[in-house]
Amino acid sequence: MRPTLLSLSFLSLLGLSAGQPRHHQHLHRHRANRAPIEKRDKITVTGTKYSTTTELPEVVVYVDQNNNPIRTTTETVVYVPASVETYQASAPTTSTTKSPLLPTKGAQVDNSTPSSYPQASPTTEENSSFQFTSSADSYPASSGSTSSSAAYPSASGGSLHGVAYSPYKGNGECKTADEVDADFALIAKDYGVIRLYGVDCDQVATAYAAAKKHGNKLFLGIFDINAVEDGVSTMAAGVQNDWDIVDTVSVGNELVNDGGATVDQSLSALSQARSLLRTAGYQGPVVIVDTFVAVLAHPELCDESDYCAVNVHPFFDPNTGADGAGSFVTSTVSNIRSKLSDSNKRIVVTETGWPWQGEANGAAVPGMDQQTSALSSIKEAYASNASNVILFTAFNDMWKKAEASTFMAEQYWGMGGRYSPCDE
Repeated sequence: MRPTLLSLSFLSLLGLSAGQPRHHQHLHRHRANRAPIEKRDKITVTGTKYSTTTELPEVVVYVDQNNNPIRTTTETVVYVPASVETYQASAPTTSTTKSPLLPTKGAQVDNSTPSSYPQASPTTEENSSFQFTSSADSYPASSGSTSSSAAYPSASGGSLHGVAYSPYKGNGECKTADEVDADFALIAKDYGVIRLYGVDCDQVATAYAAAKKHGNKLFLGIFDINAVEDGVSTMAAGVQNDWDIVDTVSVGNELVNDGGATVDQSLSALSQARSLLRTAGYQGPVVIVDTFVAVLAHPELCDESDYCAVNVHPFFDPNTGADGAGSFVTSTVSNIRSKLSDSNKRIVVTETGWPWQGEANGAAVPGMDQQTSALSSIKEAYASNASNVILFTAFNDMWKKAEASTFMAEQYWGMGGRYSPCDE
């Protein structure tokens, strides 16, 4: 995971990222990677959407000079009819030397499609501009899955959410087959799909045995895109070529967002993995997983995947409280949908959750009550399509390192504060 920003039922950005233990070469880690952009009082847009001057909260996506998203937040947007003199947006007084971001006066709005955003000229040293979209124009949070070559059904246990799982003990060592089975015994009945991230620690084989026993499906992952062939080979052996138990295979996790791979490298690895998996007998979906920030900037990551797989973490938006987590997720998904070449493509949120311990991030406060509220909000938002969301994470990840940049919460995202039996 990686920090993100957004507000209530609207959308915001700051990177999110996930990974795993250093010696295992992956580490679900959240890290703030951009300085905050100063929030203004109002943005003015001239157009024909309203006949009278109208103020509404809207999602504002700040982008750099190359049109890459930097941050998204909720701003008050003043719609002014074209026939009315442009309203002068008020900017907060500041003692800093930087000017507040302001849109170009009289920017026009194209309301013909949710994917049309007005552009504005930057006035700050950061050389940033903004885009925005209205939640009223957004698509449904998710829909049936389709791809250019085949339609993939929703995950098994369509009424159940998925959950992320890591096969590492608190000391960083690999869990044994018995320890993985003990974990599955605690979580299996509550989740349809169990998401893994790699092939190390013999995790495919141990998770396969546990999933087979307890009736789950597996969302498998090739974390190292420089070793795709080895990953597919290990995966095939681990599931004993019993591909019916595999719901999805992911290629990489937040690599574009994290700077671990370029878009072209990720797409190349996706193509290679899909070809090798088809040859091995797997005919299900193969996807790239990245943060919503990366996907908004590079929707081809989703366009080329068999469905759109994206990590969305409301906790990293300092303007979003726990009870707004579900709205944060669905608004983010709606914004992603507007960027896709196929607006009906299935979108699966492959990580989302809330920590139960750590430091506050503005309105985002860790705690058991807060986690309960956030998870309830997310589950309510996905009540009709539960299989399109994977919660983060099954157990507390004590092998991770607490860091100030992630609000000292990195270890404490376990559902209900639960520890794996081997860490108790």
